[in-house]
Amino acid sequence: MAAVTAASSSDYRLTVIQILWRAFLLPSAVAPSLLLPLLLLTILSTSLLFLSAYSISPSLLDLLSRLSPLLRGDPPPPAFLDLRRALLADLRAIARVAAPSAVLFFLASLLLTLAVLYTLAITYSSHSGVSPSQLLRRIARRWYQTLITRLYVLILTLGLALLTSLTLAALVLALDAAAEAVAGAVAVPAALLYLYLSTRWWISLVVTAVEETWGIGALSWSVELFIGNKKRGTALTLLLKSVQLGILAALGVALATASAGPPGPPPPPPEKQMLLWAAAAAATALWEMFSMAAYAVFYDECRKSHGLELDKIKYEALI
Repeated sequence: MAAVTAASSSDYRLTVIQILWRAFLLPSAVAPSLLLPLLLLTILSTSLLFLSAYSISPSLLDLLSRLSPLLRGDPPPPAFLDLRRALLADLRAIARVAAPSAVLFFLASLLLTLAVLYTLAITYSSHSGVSPSQLLRRIARRWYQTLITRLYVLILTLGLALLTSLTLAALVLALDAAAEAVAGAVAVPAALLYLYLSTRWWISLVVTAVEETWGIGALSWSVELFIGNKKRGTALTLLLKSVQLGILAALGVALATASAGPPGPPPPPPEKQMLLWAAAAAATALWEMFSMAAYAVFYDECRKSHGLELDKIKYEALI
């Protein structure tokens, strides 16, 4: 009987579009007294990150302008030591402004990720709401475990970026080709690998928030759950990341258009640029919450595909 139940539970699988639609409807099942604070705190946390980026943008642009001749392969200027001092000064200015905001954003994002994933996953999986007191108890119990899983994900992400960079540099040296030509051949496989791994990493965060395993255990369990769901998961992450990149690209285009302006008049005031950054921060926060809802639904789909029906009593005991 158990085998029949498991098979019947995995016969019907949601498509990526159906997962996104259920994720769109999922927040409406959360009590407004809980959803609104989570949404406002997510917007506040994302705004902190964008404010930090806005604060360092002048120093970053100055740094890029100094580096551009070297990146093009031009010979070092005569006053190379002065250029190096200027580069170090720009880097110190960036670190001085960005480091405190980055730490605050990481901590705020950690707690919000745990709170949002737990609330959405429990609401969807067990069809029962989560009260604010239950959510606070869960955060108090699982913040450390979520931190460890998040650090693992961060290390793996940085490792993938480093491996991609080293591969690109090795191919450029070995083939004696231009970096642009080699980058095109490396970018597509690296992007597909990142989408594949990123989906598993997000599932490990949902596992950490909802279940009792964490760290390496959550990453290993996400590998098991991902079996048979690779195509759906990778396509889901591709859509979510594409929109996220679209928001950032729209911000870049808007800033470039505003900064260019018509010839003659002075550039637009900083207030207009701040408004663009604030709009992008709000859009990013909303999309981030929607993405977490999508991964909560996909996590449930992964469990059902393996015949693991969710037990409401079990999840109530985990609060």
